[in-house]
Amino acid sequence: MLRSSTLILFVGMLTAVLAVATLSVGCGGGGGGETSGTGTTTPSITASVLSWAPPETTADNTAIDPYQELDYYEIYVREDGNFTDNDPPAGQVSAVEDYRSADGQTVSQALVKEFRLDLLPNVPAASRLYVSMRAVGPDRQKSDFMEPVVWERS
Repeated sequence: MLRSSTLILFVGMLTAVLAVATLSVGCGGGGGGETSGTGTTTPSITASVLSWAPPETTADNTAIDPYQELDYYEIYVREDGNFTDNDPPAGQVSAVEDYRSADGQTVSQALVKEFRLDLLPNVPAASRLYVSMRAVGPDRQKSDFMEPVVWERS
């Protein structure tokens, strides 16, 4: 059951470990990022895959079980980095996915930690976009927006 302390999920964890990376489906470009005032690197590289680490604590540092207390993530895309509560999500991805063992006899679960951005429908046509996301619990309460990252498209 969802504890009341999970009302606001700790998005600082998403911000600190969020990575935008090019995998084999991308164009293979490299690039660095900018260092923010908190000493974390904000990615700004050509990318097609958004990667993250699921939050493990709430805003008050209470540990959560992401398998039980996260339902899905909302992914947001804008031409600027000013995300608001009025922005509709460009897509959703489940926080946990089921998969079958190699023999097909057992079903296990794994935390979802990445999403191919090119699968998002109806994104602005601009070549430079900003991406953010929110974690959503089973009670539909949402975290704050994570720090936006730059998505350079060619």
